[in-house]
Amino acid sequence: MDKQGLIIGIDYTKEYCQASYYSTRHNCPESIASGTEVMRYLIPTAICYDSETEEWLIGQAAVDHARESGARLFDDLLQNIFQNETCYVNDKEFTYTQLLAVFFGKLIELTQLTTSIMSVENITVNLREIDHDIKQAIYEVFALLKLPAEKIKLQSCAESFVYYVLDEDPELWEKGAELFDFSAEGFFEKQLSVRKGPDGEDFVYVYENTHNEDFSYEGLENYAYVDHMDERLQALFQEVINENPISSVYFTGKGFTELWFGKTLQDVSENARAFKGNNLYAKGACLAGVRRASGDLKDYNIICNGRTKATIAVEASYKGNLCILNLSKAPIDYFDAGLVTDFILDDIRTIRFYITSLVSRERTFVDFDLSEFPQRPNKTTRVEIDIRYLNDCECEIAITDKGFGDFFPGSGTKVVKRLNMEGYV
Repeated sequence: MDKQGLIIGIDYTKEYCQASYYSTRHNCPESIASGTEVMRYLIPTAICYDSETEEWLIGQAAVDHARESGARLFDDLLQNIFQNETCYVNDKEFTYTQLLAVFFGKLIELTQLTTSIMSVENITVNLREIDHDIKQAIYEVFALLKLPAEKIKLQSCAESFVYYVLDEDPELWEKGAELFDFSAEGFFEKQLSVRKGPDGEDFVYVYENTHNEDFSYEGLENYAYVDHMDERLQALFQEVINENPISSVYFTGKGFTELWFGKTLQDVSENARAFKGNNLYAKGACLAGVRRASGDLKDYNIICNGRTKATIAVEASYKGNLCILNLSKAPIDYFDAGLVTDFILDDIRTIRFYITSLVSRERTFVDFDLSEFPQRPNKTTRVEIDIRYLNDCECEIAITDKGFGDFFPGSGTKVVKRLNMEGYV
């Protein structure tokens, strides 16, 4: 891995960013610092233009400059991309896609200066919410930085939690691991467990819960309410270990910056190992990039919200033999799942798809009626198959008649079926 470029993990939120790179010297992710202040690893997700130096500033430097000079501070960058808004700096127009590209570009530059490595192997971005539109927006941002889509991967907090914890000593996760994530965005709980599947494979399950009704970020200013939150967190932890023993507990997010949860920590220390820090997601994202860069490493079978739980295959002729060809494998993030491909059909009356549960391995089939397609001799109809996940449960399969060259022009007839994958897993 010494000859590879930078492997970078970024934890992106509306409020702040964190970044890490994989250090081949220490064989672990290292956090990127911005400045020398105590919270230097939490980089505010904001940029500002310094007219005197004619440079863009990011993070705390941008916040300070805007406050002192009156220059405009640009934040909430990703959300503003979807508002199709533009802004002006020194009479020059910018889109928020360009502004976010500036932010990420400066973050990469900071990593390059820290490591003296200029090339980039891959970047993994951890996000609280991901869908097709967000994925496309992030790809367009990095395209402006001349970084192609194949170098970029988006993943959820649950996945980053898995990559971070499973890189630790097995003693810290073999019984299970618990994560409490508290910030202005809410209070989130994640429970990790590793179990054997029917074929002896390890499956990593992450169950997620939200507890915003019991924990208020603004309430941290109220001492009486803080005591209440400590008692509620203590009770929540007891509920967890009463159901399943765990090896470790992780506290992350700005809500845990101060040690207001002393009662809970005392209980945790008597039952498991406790860890606190804000860099878990950034380092987990970085470790995911390491596994992608090392093709010899088998990836984890992660089962959590946002990932597919079934493989979709089609019955087709291949080299003269009827066989089952996998089209969309599981588990994978739904926004990365699916494909568009072409097939020549032997029989144009029906086409059969097989759906195999990731966990149980049970296989079921779904037939598509193609009687609306023009009738032609066998092997003279080419179809386009478009598999697209709308979310981690709903999948849409579209089959379009493409004909067969100049001999049998395509009619454009399309058959579409939406499947609820929960019924197959």
